[in-house]
Amino acid sequence: MKQIFPFSHILYTKLYSFVLSVLLAYCLFNAIYTFIIGGTGFYLFATFILAFQCNFALRTSLHDRIYTSLGIVLLIIGLLYTHGIHFLNHLKTIVLVPALILTAFGIDNLYRKPNRLSCLKVGLILGLLLLAYIQYYDLVELQNYYDSLHNDETWQQFGAL
Repeated sequence: MKQIFPFSHILYTKLYSFVLSVLLAYCLFNAIYTFIIGGTGFYLFATFILAFQCNFALRTSLHDRIYTSLGIVLLIIGLLYTHGIHFLNHLKTIVLVPALILTAFGIDNLYRKPNRLSCLKVGLILGLLLLAYIQYYDLVELQNYYDSLHNDETWQQFGAL
């Protein structure tokens, strides 16, 4: 039994890293595409910050945890810059969910207990899925806006493409 458990743990870790990387890559490419065709650049900024946070989240040194918590501060500043004081009423605040979960990885009480760490990992995947859905929703909204302009160009030609 002891020989099976380390293999399954390694498999779980590699699968988790793969899913996390695929979700971050999807969010990054979707944010780049939305920015290119004339959408907001906030999702691009937020995805870079989340990738930065994921890079430092599971490390144990104090400096890496400080860098991880710096990401949530930068996202709040970005939301304040784009939407003012009423930024919590906007749909883009969904980006704070994975950022808060990544910041919670730095709390010792949560990080040292395996059950809570597993819950944080599942919450991070769900938060990134939610962010990917919101980005897709904004992309469809941008496509519908370009379709409503009633000229002979497609929505891809209307943007920067």
